Amino acid sequence: MNPTEILKEIAFGILALPFLAVKASVRAYCHLQFLRVARMPAIACYCGSAVSLVGIWRCSCTYTYRGHLLRYCPLCGSMPRMVRCYACGLTTKLPEPAHAETHQ
Repeated sequence: MNPTEILKEIAFGILALPFLAVKASVRAYCHLQFLRVARMPAIACYCGSAVSLVGIWRCSCTYTYRGHLLRYCPLCGSMPRMVRCYACGLTTKLPEPAHAETHQ
């Protein structure tokens, strides 16, 4: 590589830093939201009732487990994306971990 190409790569790297910092900040915020919900035993529905996140759950691959809803299935590797309120029937979207696309 000649010196002009090296300088060009350094300049592109410096120009990309603010965008990479914003992307990392958004990713960290989303992961913190996931961790906050993953610690909670229940979340509030829009109707005001509590939706339990701890219990006996069945994955879409038919694997049944006991515990917290927000964990990866050991068979298929998927994680639940929503939970249904038993009082009103409304589904609530759950936050996804920041590394969801790289799991498995």
